[in-house]
Formats: sequence, C-alpha cells, structure tokens
Amino acid sequence: MLKKQSKPVIPHPFFPRNASIPHYVPNTTSIEELLGIFFGLLFVALVGTWLLTSRKTLRFGVGDRLILCWFVGCGFIHTILEGYFCVFNETLAGKETYLAQMWKEYGKADSRYLTSDSFTVCMESITAFLVGPLCFGVVLAYVTRNPSRYVLQLVVSICHLYGDSLYMSIEAKEGFIHGEYNHPLHFWFYFVFLNLWWIFVPLVLITQACLRLVEAQRLSDIRPNVTNSKSKKRK
Repeated sequence: MLKKQSKPVIPHPFFPRNASIPHYVPNTTSIEELLGIFFGLLFVALVGTWLLTSRKTLRFGVGDRLILCWFVGCGFIHTILEGYFCVFNETLAGKETYLAQMWKEYGKADSRYLTSDSFTVCMESITAFLVGPLCFGVVLAYVTRNPSRYVLQLVVSICHLYGDSLYMSIEAKEGFIHGEYNHPLHFWFYFVFLNLWWIFVPLVLITQACLRLVEAQRLSDIRPNVTNSKSKKRK
C-alpha cells in the first residue's frame, strides 16, 4: 500500500519556523529600498503638514502643529498600509507589490501578519477603517477650530493606546514566538521601537485632551454663578 506523500514545506524566514505560509514568495526589493520609500513618503507627508500649518491665519503653535503631523502620519499609515493588509492579508505573502513586500519585511518581526491571525486582522480592520479616517477627522477639527477637536483627539488616542497595548501584550504573553527575539532590527526596531510610538504619544495626547476638557467644564460650571450674581445686582 502506497503511503501518501506529505506536501513539501516551503522555506520562509519567519518565526515560528513551522508556521504554515504555503504561498510565500521571497521579496524582490531590497530592505534599503523598502524602508527608504516608506520613511521618505512619510517624511514628505509630515513636512508638508508642518509647512501648511505654519500659515499665520491658522494661528497654530508648535505643539498643535506637532499634533497635526502625528495624526496625518497615523492617518496615512492606518488607511493605506494597514488598509492594504486588511484587504489582502490572506494572499499578501505571495504578492510582489510594494505594500505586500513591506508586510513581508515586517513579518520578520511578527509573522501573525502573514498567517491571517484572527486578532491581528480584527484589530487592524478597526484601525484601518475606523481609526484611520478619524485621524483625518481630528486634523479637520483642529483646522476648522471645531469644539469637538479634543473629544476626537481623546477618542482616537484611547483607541491607539488600547489597540497597541493589546497587540504588544498578547505577543509578550505568548513569549514573542512570532519573531526572532532580541534581533536588533526585527525585534528592537520593528516590533518594540516603532510600536512604542503608539503607546507614549497617545498617553501625552490623552493627558492634554483631558486637561482641556476639564478646564472647559470648569469654565462652564462658573458661568451660571457669574450670570446669576449679575442678575441679582441688576435687581
């Protein structure tokens, strides 16, 4: 009786080594070109935002301009890069488009992006299709001096902090098995350094938004007392 032959294991550079990525195709673009294009485009977006918000008519200080640069950068990353992952996560390991190769490069730090991990797909879908547009909503609210700008900033920043905390803590709970632990580029730069931005910056923005909202509520509570005292004096 003939034994069934097992399917050949396609070698890949991801962890764990026994991860099933049968449609994997190696990148054809160098890491220097991949990262150069990504950070170059991000730099252009941030510089453009900084210059556009420097107009005197907008009356933005340095702090507000930095906040706007942050949300513009987040908006582009969420909607374009993460949006691509959400749409093509099941097949991107075999694609040769620029964005697919970017994900295969990042997959060396976290292979969950190449195996359609349920948590990762759900988290990134919320981030791409809800949080991404909301980032641009924060920018619009700042530019138009909309009273809701700090509420939107608070909501988006809480989403960033909560999502990224879950993302990193689940990987830590599983023992960092989806990447090469302690690798200087894949672990410390891709996984730790890049993701920590969505921990520390949201903490700062949450604190600022809360202080502004508390101050607004304090002034709102004072106004009725001032109005009543003026009315009594007129009588």
